[in-house]
Amino acid sequence: MIDRKRLTAFFALLAMYNMTSNFAHPVTPTLIVERHLDSSMFGVAMAAMTTTYFLFAPFWGKLCGYVPTKRIVLICLFGHAAAQAIFGSSYSEIQVIVGRALAGIFGSGVYTAILNYVCNVSGDPAAKGRNLTVMVTVQNVASAVGFFIGGLLGLISLRASFTAQVVLIILVGVGLYSVCLDDTPFKVRPDEPLTARAVNPFSAFLSARSFMTPMLGLIFIIVAVAGVGQTAFDQCFNYYIKDQFGLSSAYNGVFKGVIAALTLLTNTTVSLRLVSKTDVNRTFLPVMAAAAASLGVVLLWNTLPAFVIIYVLFSVLNALRMPLLQNMCSMRTSPDNSNAVMGFYQSMSSLGGIFGALFAGLIYDLNVMLPFILAFIAFAAACMISAVYVKKYTKERGA
Repeated sequence: MIDRKRLTAFFALLAMYNMTSNFAHPVTPTLIVERHLDSSMFGVAMAAMTTTYFLFAPFWGKLCGYVPTKRIVLICLFGHAAAQAIFGSSYSEIQVIVGRALAGIFGSGVYTAILNYVCNVSGDPAAKGRNLTVMVTVQNVASAVGFFIGGLLGLISLRASFTAQVVLIILVGVGLYSVCLDDTPFKVRPDEPLTARAVNPFSAFLSARSFMTPMLGLIFIIVAVAGVGQTAFDQCFNYYIKDQFGLSSAYNGVFKGVIAALTLLTNTTVSLRLVSKTDVNRTFLPVMAAAAASLGVVLLWNTLPAFVIIYVLFSVLNALRMPLLQNMCSMRTSPDNSNAVMGFYQSMSSLGGIFGALFAGLIYDLNVMLPFILAFIAFAAACMISAVYVKKYTKERGA
């Protein structure tokens, strides 16, 4: 299994990727406004990315069974860099959609391969749980830091944000390929050869029937429904403070910087304790409920200070729930289906993102508060489904 020094280098490079991949997010509202694109593009562009993410995550998960994951990471990081170059140079809605769609294809490959890599090289379940928690912590903290840096680069120019992003993603790709182990000895290679039909994104998605169980199905539904709320709130907030309050990208960055600090504190204390000391199949429910409650507060007090406070609180709670759900999912895998299951997990998260981003973009012009109402309803529904899961899990454990 992987040694501590190599694992530390892996997480450092993963942090760099998550940081740089977020350079563009705080300046996207600026790009839309300055290049006179339709206001719905903040949601439509994200929906384009999450749609291709949803379609291709199972494909990459299936491919991980045949190909060393570090090779997939390298290819997809180079592809992601190209996609961001297209996005950053966009002056039309079509260019934006193409760039975002390509980012979804290759971004899904990066995250699916990395998730499978951690599961494959961690060894025993306890180490896997710790490493998954560290991975999610790194992703969330580094993403928030990247949002902060991207916001500051946006004050220089849009070109500064996108150029730095493209260059650094390429460098991370080379670094991860050098640091990562060949995980082939740690996974079960499928007996059947890889065919063109098997790598079809739709066929890979349908192959979920081979590993799906009622309890896994509930987890995936929770992930998808919560994804609607998370994306609707996150995407709309970024555009809302630019559109309604005229705040620059630097403010988005500052908010994310605060989130980064709080997420690091929470995930290195509360999250690790929940994963190691509690049954996450039960303790994830209060976290879900707290996130839903925070979104409800925004509907009562929709002032700028309230929005900012709830945005920070919700983001921290969301970062807390993610490793819990990933652990719940990984607990229900076996060596021969782990790659496919975790790829499907990523796909379900994207499925929620598709509807969250698309609906948020389309209904924003009707009433700027509608996306926030959608986010609250989605998380409330995810909480109810979570309660059903806990009830079934308790019955399952008692059987």
